[in-house]
Amino acid sequence: MEARLREEYRMEREKVNSKPLGMAFVTFEDERAAAIILKDFNACKFHGCQCRREPKSSLFSDKLRTHNWTVSYAPDPQNVYW
Repeated sequence: MEARLREEYRMEREKVNSKPLGMAFVTFEDERAAAIILKDFNACKFHGCQCRREPKSSLFSDKLRTHNWTVSYAPDPQNVYW
């Protein structure tokens, strides 16, 4: 049974890795920290303004393509299909 479960896990992992959803949920210590991140990524983005300031880059920014990210508060957990 353990071998079968391991194989099912391996197959599911391969499936998941081949079809990324293009989203992530990130948790922060408190709402203040989340608000800072939201502000940094979405500065000037609302109200049709196109003067979006890019967030501070890192060594991984290009690989992660952070310039394409949209950052928002997560939906209420009741509205997420877990």
